[in-house]
Amino acid sequence: MACKVLFTTSRGIEDIVVQELNLLGIEAKPRLFGLDGWVWGFVDQPLTLAQVCYQSRTIYRGLLVLAEGEVRRTQEGLQDIYEIVKSIDWTEWMTPEATFCVRSNRSGRHHYQSPDIERTSGQAVIDKILELKGHRQKVKLANPDVMVRVDVTGERCVVGIDFVGEEAMQRRGYRVYDHPAAINAVLAAAMILTSDWKPEEQMVDPMCGSGTILIEAALMAKKVAGGFFRKDNFAFRSLPYFSSLNFDDLMHEWDTKADWNVKAKLFGSDISPKHIAGAKLNAERALVYDTISWEVLDAAELTKIFAKGSVRCIIVNPPFGVRSGSVAKAKEAHRLLIQVAGDVLSEDGRLVVITHHPEWLEMLIPVADLTISKRFHVLHGDLPAEILVIRRKESSSQSMGVHLT
Repeated sequence: MACKVLFTTSRGIEDIVVQELNLLGIEAKPRLFGLDGWVWGFVDQPLTLAQVCYQSRTIYRGLLVLAEGEVRRTQEGLQDIYEIVKSIDWTEWMTPEATFCVRSNRSGRHHYQSPDIERTSGQAVIDKILELKGHRQKVKLANPDVMVRVDVTGERCVVGIDFVGEEAMQRRGYRVYDHPAAINAVLAAAMILTSDWKPEEQMVDPMCGSGTILIEAALMAKKVAGGFFRKDNFAFRSLPYFSSLNFDDLMHEWDTKADWNVKAKLFGSDISPKHIAGAKLNAERALVYDTISWEVLDAAELTKIFAKGSVRCIIVNPPFGVRSGSVAKAKEAHRLLIQVAGDVLSEDGRLVVITHHPEWLEMLIPVADLTISKRFHVLHGDLPAEILVIRRKESSSQSMGVHLT
């Protein structure tokens, strides 16, 4: 029997998530009910959801959906939520000894907050089990056996079992050095997927910071699961439903898809020696140190490393000039990216940029005979941003080496 599932992700990359889920054998649809950040699908059994959560690189969470419905935005909406949660036979998922907690994400304007939803939903679970079995289910706020999620977006409520856990999937487990403006791994993976990059093609990140984009690319090339470095942190491991399974053995089986011998053409540079040293530490922790070349280098000097037309992809998270640095330096970094792209990108090359200032690039790309082929409106932390996929115009195959002043 097919099980309905909900995957949550960064707003704006839902179609990229669908692309990845299709590669993992899951049919999915983005933004059902018009809700950003939600991707819906079906799996043949709950264990399949566990495997997809372990392998995916572009989701935050995977929920096995047990109930859903409409709720009011007023205080009476809490009663709606209570009824939806209480409609579920929780004894199928919780043994008498099992502990549980409720976590909630709420989006939109309501006369109640996430803690209200969690408290109301927890009581509904307890009341249902008391009604059916006569015992009071034990609540445990940290590391419970079962993590129930009750997410409310607008007037839509979805109740399910969280298969990922307290830390969402952007917490990969390999980062030991943090750049102050690092991109999260989910967005980095989405940028790589939308670039159509292949491991045999040269990829460059000329402002690599702590190396997340290149490390994600290396792990994708080697077909390493998104959850490989956080094996013990998945909520599905403690579910009573899976008590007969050995997840250490299962994850070992799932990891047979990986090929650690694959090499990729990856180059990362940054003007900061400190950040390059940190990126190397992260790459070493991610077991891809031998797959990426690193150099302390100003992006303007990239042409000293790469000949014209030799780079297939530049994927980069440039400075925004918002939380650190200056706006003037950030704007210069954006100008430099367009110049570098004109110098080194191949005729079918791609420049993929995440930026808080798309207007800076929009002013420059026509001068360099480039064009925006795709754009995704996302959040970088709590800042609105866009992922832009920029390529050469069809008529510009001969125009390389454009310099902008």
